[in-house]
Amino acid sequence: MTLTFRNRIDVTLSVADRLITGVDIQPRTRPPLGRLFAGKPADMLLAALPRLFSLCASAHQVALLSALEAARGEQAPPLTRHRRIKAVVVERFAELMRGLLIAPFAQNRSDAQLAQRLLQAVASLQMHSGADTQQQSRAATLSQIKTDMVVLGIGLPAEPVLPETPLASLMDSARKAVDDGGWRHMPAAHDILSAADDDVIVAQLMDVGSAFAEAPELDGRAPETGVWARYAERHQLASAGPVERLSAKITEVAELFRWIEAGEAEDEAADQHAIASYALGSRRGGAAVECARGRLHHAIELDAHGAVSRFEYLAPTEWNFHPRGPVVRSLTGAALRGTGNREAINTMVGSFDPCVGYHLAFREMADA
Repeated sequence: MTLTFRNRIDVTLSVADRLITGVDIQPRTRPPLGRLFAGKPADMLLAALPRLFSLCASAHQVALLSALEAARGEQAPPLTRHRRIKAVVVERFAELMRGLLIAPFAQNRSDAQLAQRLLQAVASLQMHSGADTQQQSRAATLSQIKTDMVVLGIGLPAEPVLPETPLASLMDSARKAVDDGGWRHMPAAHDILSAADDDVIVAQLMDVGSAFAEAPELDGRAPETGVWARYAERHQLASAGPVERLSAKITEVAELFRWIEAGEAEDEAADQHAIASYALGSRRGGAAVECARGRLHHAIELDAHGAVSRFEYLAPTEWNFHPRGPVVRSLTGAALRGTGNREAINTMVGSFDPCVGYHLAFREMADA
């Protein structure tokens, strides 16, 4: 299957008198999966998801499986639910690790080699997360991951960044980019997407469809979702800059590894709302999965023969890069007072971790 769609987000900042006066976001275009798979067996859509979504493929599959069960009036047994939570959490750990390590450590050869070795071990762990692998092999992989995490600077959740390590240097660089640029961000209003919003979201996906999925709102709200949203909700914090967001990501990586290392014994310890499903009426179902970049939603309707009648999905990126969403709120009104502004702002935009690439541009406006 070949799909042609715009797989990039363009972020253009309007600047006047060294202030960001406007943020224009040109979103990506989403593949019309509902139209492409209408009338086809649901299993065909399920099999296609890993090819369509190279990032968070397990989360998409679990979301669709959960939505299908809700549409069929079924409920996954506890062991199946546990395995799905395990797959989703291990994938979240792997995705956050990739985002944390690939680009920042590419320039230093020794750090890049260490990061590559660590990511290979994480990939091995992810590949076998749903299989009955030998305990000895799993323990060896976890031991290697833990050792390399410490060398890179990932400690326990209480001290997520160890001093005098590559990650500590990365944190220092992030602080320097902000300080040297003289950039001062404007904290956005505290508005977090949560599991309490799920029922409204899946109902809107079913009733409104792609128009809602492309520019989602909840009574005018465009809340934030993702690593910082999870961290801020737990600790009752306001929005923050790139340094705080990077720290939150490292903290979550440490927390997820601790859960994985403990043997995934308690689902609630991983995430109370990791997976949720919702019955939406006859042959209709919805689901939500908490993945690396935030809360992912699926909604599906089956025809009388069990084939796909309608299907919609809503990824976290559409919330964070909404035209009036968290990225826009975090940048609008920010003061640019130095030469390192582009790097500082690029770090800020990147901290929202979109699931596609983005391009940042500046547009100088005439002073009023």
